[in-house]
Amino acid sequence: MNNTFREDNSLDLSSRFVIVTGAAGAIGKSICKKYRALGATCLPSDLLKDEGIEFCDVTDESSVINLFNTAEKSGQVTDIVHTAGILSGIAPIEEISVEDFRQIVDVNLTGSFLIAREAARRLQKGGTLTLISSQAGLRGGAYWSAYSSSKGGVNRLVDCLAEELGPRGIRVNAICPGGVQAPVLSSACERIAELTGGTANDILDRYSRENPLKRLATPEDIAGACVYLSSELASYVNGTSIVVDGGELSR
Repeated sequence: MNNTFREDNSLDLSSRFVIVTGAAGAIGKSICKKYRALGATCLPSDLLKDEGIEFCDVTDESSVINLFNTAEKSGQVTDIVHTAGILSGIAPIEEISVEDFRQIVDVNLTGSFLIAREAARRLQKGGTLTLISSQAGLRGGAYWSAYSSSKGGVNRLVDCLAEELGPRGIRVNAICPGGVQAPVLSSACERIAELTGGTANDILDRYSRENPLKRLATPEDIAGACVYLSSELASYVNGTSIVVDGGELSR
């Protein structure tokens, strides 16, 4: 019997040291848990300071630099998973203020740039940078102009950095979730209900019912894609946007 797969250690991440931003949220927590379960050392960070979580405001250049400086006191960072972002600004375009639009772009896109720039300065050959984008960065929709624009920018940033950092042996990818069972989606559905009628629960039920897999994603589904990108299984995956949406975009 061929025991190749049983003896494969491709998902052994015990040599990896990972920074995870947005680690106080449901997805960020699951990502940290999954990395640690596979042996990685993980430094969680978030704007919301909590026990075991390093403070980082991803829109502030000095805060991002401080995060990486703190991490390097414990060892060489090998992977960054940038989860921090906001899901807001769901509105007809004529109602979106310049201030709201700028805030969404500042957190989602400028924050990704600042994390990516520092990652490029610190990562060595074999390192990975994974930016959590969104299905909305690949396809827009009514009322999503601000958020979708910010996430579309994240995907294009990944395209550029894969070309730029790939020759140095650093892989850069995006993960584009669809609907994920998390408080931020519930809040978004409440806002959509205000605009379109019905209730937030009706909208959530419809998302699940119309998905080819008949359910929303769990935070663990997103975490699984992240650890894959850090592993040897993904050693030739670079510059791609991995859609984790149960097949919704296939419709």
